[in-house]
Amino acid sequence: MRPKNNKIKSPSSPLKRSVMMFTWLSVLAVGLWALMHYSAPESNLEPYKNILESKVIPEKKAAKPAESAEPEFTLPSDLDTGTLIKTATSLPTPQQSQLPRETLEHIQKGMLLTEEGKFNAGDMEFEEAAKISPNSPELFSIWGAALRMAKKFEGAKRRFARAHELSPNDEEITFNWGMTELEADHAEEAIRLFQKTIKLSPNNYMAYNMLGKSFGRKKMYEKEQSAYKKAVSINPDFAQGHFNLGIVLGMQKKFKTAGPHFLKAIELDKQFEKPFVIQMLTALGLYDPAAEKPIKQDTPKTPEPVQQAKVETANTKVEKVSADKKSEGSDSDHKMEEGSKKVKNTTTIKGNIQINGKKAGPNTLVFLETKSKLRVANQKPQKLTIRQNGLQFSPQHSVVLVGSTVTFSNEDREVHNIFSKSLSNQFNLGAMASGAFKTVDFTQAGPVVLRCNMHKDMIGTLFVVPNGHYTKPNANGDYQFDNINSEGYIMQVWDPILAPDEVEANLKSADLTGVDQTFDFNIKSASVAGEIHDMTDPTDYNAIVDNIEKEMLQAIEDWKNGKKFISRKRMLMAITKHYAGEGLKGAIAKSFSSKRSIQLEQKLDEIRKEISGYGKSEDPVTESSLISQAKFAVSQLRLNVKELEARLQPTPVGQE
Repeated sequence: MRPKNNKIKSPSSPLKRSVMMFTWLSVLAVGLWALMHYSAPESNLEPYKNILESKVIPEKKAAKPAESAEPEFTLPSDLDTGTLIKTATSLPTPQQSQLPRETLEHIQKGMLLTEEGKFNAGDMEFEEAAKISPNSPELFSIWGAALRMAKKFEGAKRRFARAHELSPNDEEITFNWGMTELEADHAEEAIRLFQKTIKLSPNNYMAYNMLGKSFGRKKMYEKEQSAYKKAVSINPDFAQGHFNLGIVLGMQKKFKTAGPHFLKAIELDKQFEKPFVIQMLTALGLYDPAAEKPIKQDTPKTPEPVQQAKVETANTKVEKVSADKKSEGSDSDHKMEEGSKKVKNTTTIKGNIQINGKKAGPNTLVFLETKSKLRVANQKPQKLTIRQNGLQFSPQHSVVLVGSTVTFSNEDREVHNIFSKSLSNQFNLGAMASGAFKTVDFTQAGPVVLRCNMHKDMIGTLFVVPNGHYTKPNANGDYQFDNINSEGYIMQVWDPILAPDEVEANLKSADLTGVDQTFDFNIKSASVAGEIHDMTDPTDYNAIVDNIEKEMLQAIEDWKNGKKFISRKRMLMAITKHYAGEGLKGAIAKSFSSKRSIQLEQKLDEIRKEISGYGKSEDPVTESSLISQAKFAVSQLRLNVKELEARLQPTPVGQE
């Protein structure tokens, strides 16, 4: 994941995606009570079992529009739709909060087995869940998603049909069913289902995007173009939509119209900086290949005759690529992407890294993040001990896989207070006397800058990589990856000296096809030698608590008015989207303890259970009792935030 500074926010950032992304597996693993798969990334680096990635699928509205007061549908613009079709699980439905524990356990096992590729065993778990809960729409929807992952489309369609029968006005079940039909290459049925999704959720721009893809399968390019235009009109920052619109316009030889959409897609997400796109933009005079960046609008135009010749060249190239190449599971269903045909299952990558014209140092790291966000084979978390010895971190610079556990051990006679303010990986271990040790689980990928509040000169780094595809350059700045699975990756170089925007400016898209490739990096940095950037997290935790309080009070009001489904959903939103998904739960766990973060979560969940009608309270559930519990939970959260902010923003000794 690429780091971000306090000011810059980019939906295409791998680091930001890793923060914002949820999966069904992670939600189930954190608490069987939470069967909410809420829409982000993403980003995303899921599916990691301990990362909540709720921003991958559109947020669901109420089944009955008349009762709904939900916010408009939102979804991050960096969604990988190819992955979404393959791995998206289904979404919540009115009865979800009342599923028995045994059903949830079978669902959890079924999804875990499915992700591991043990599809038959997973199917058996869903069979058992269906015996316990034969009328659960969310169960059949999740089951359908699992069968889709196994490419068992007929079985998936039957499960989605059953889920739809049980909950006919659930736009998310309809959306997922449509994706199954699309992946099964049943375009007409997919069109019908996406159109119904849009009728249920008019602002669902992902549904418009997938509707466009479905029209594209039928070669109905005008309708495809119209669907993408609607998607980007709803969300102008939807990079995938701009890219798809550029593709379909290019297919119709409307290259001048396509150009601005390709530029917008690249601006929003570097993964769309494809070779054939650059060729087209260069021919149109919109891209400077020497500077490797778009040409500003006020740049003098090429004389019309030359420009026309370039456009004709672009036409020829695009038409040739369109005729010869097929995009298999890539960003577009059209046959435009150059070099997308896989010729071998593995690829070797090599290259050279220079920073300010000098060979990369021993602390430079280059890694590949899968565009699908899936783990690589045999990826396992690690255990690492970082010692404090001689007023230094040992080792000073470390690398671990996401999900790893790091122990900080004080072997000095001095007292240390180790902390990090880095984006998504903030923590403060408090005062640690000689001989003390504490552990932190790192579930979010990205750089971590380690400091001591007692000793301002103590500084170290820990980089949490998304998977096992990472290496360091040799003394000459050369690196190499051997036999990498041929698929799409984002390449990133990180070094302690690089500022977040410098890292982001040097991302590369690597779509591997089995043909060995070379990727060189010539990075320019304004930092001075030895400088290390903290990458402070700007999260406003009080704002998160405000959102939790607002959702809970509205949930209680909906419960009082008989809107049972909406009230249950709001409580799930308070817990999964705000408390867990926006980072408050993780920050409390890292800086204090997992036990404390879980206890706070349980206070919120007790309210959810009472609203859902199966809490264990001996007294009758009343509006006043629910409000009292909500106010108490909010007060506890605010006390923790006050303490947390004091710990996460320490002033090192000597820097007051």
